[in-house]
Amino acid sequence: MSPLRQRWLRLIDLPRRCVVFCLLTLFSPLLAAKSHLHECNADLDVGSRCRLPMHMLHPTQPGVGLLQVEEETKKLKSKSPNKLMEYARKKRIPVVIGPDGQFWLVDRHHLTRALWALGVREVPVEIEGRLDDAGTFWQQMQQHHWAWLQDEHGHAVSPQQLPRHIALLPDYPYRSLAGFAEDAGLFRKEEQRFFVEFAWAQYLGEKLKWRPVTRDSLPTLLKASEIFACLPDAAKLPGYPGKGCN
Repeated sequence: MSPLRQRWLRLIDLPRRCVVFCLLTLFSPLLAAKSHLHECNADLDVGSRCRLPMHMLHPTQPGVGLLQVEEETKKLKSKSPNKLMEYARKKRIPVVIGPDGQFWLVDRHHLTRALWALGVREVPVEIEGRLDDAGTFWQQMQQHHWAWLQDEHGHAVSPQQLPRHIALLPDYPYRSLAGFAEDAGLFRKEEQRFFVEFAWAQYLGEKLKWRPVTRDSLPTLLKASEIFACLPDAAKLPGYPGKGCN
């Protein structure tokens, strides 16, 4: 084949290659989302943003409220992959880098669990902090309110008992009730203080005698929570009083 003919065929093929590239870009929004952030590594500075595979996110709480996760999943399921990444970036998923270079998820467990349920396997995160001393790691994590080592009944949970993956977190029904109570304004989530909902989950569970929390019982239990959230007994809890107590 002559050089002239070869050049002519390449020119003819160019629009076709452009179409293929455009189609790949159009139908692979996750590729476009990834391009805005670099992959995470353990040397990043505090405040850096990066993208991290979900299997590298280590939970710092022992459970989640699955009713709340279901609500979040329902709200997000109509979003495209690109919109999901944009939503996650705006919500800000904070992580702490530990002495072994592992990434510890210190908030947004429910959001990341919902994203996992929707098929997302990589999320944008922000480096909230770095702790290099292995001997005092968990002590510092709790001092900074970056870990919650109690179940919903207030029983101690060791770091070794924490699930290793976001998908393995068991259901804490009263954590769901506390989350919906927060949404209703019964208490405030203090700035930069994570896991406030767990303290309220235990309190509401004790007041409600640990009655089962289901989708059917939720409205009744939430109504009762309006009363309990304003009692003097709740004054010691973070975020008290809510707007309903005024």
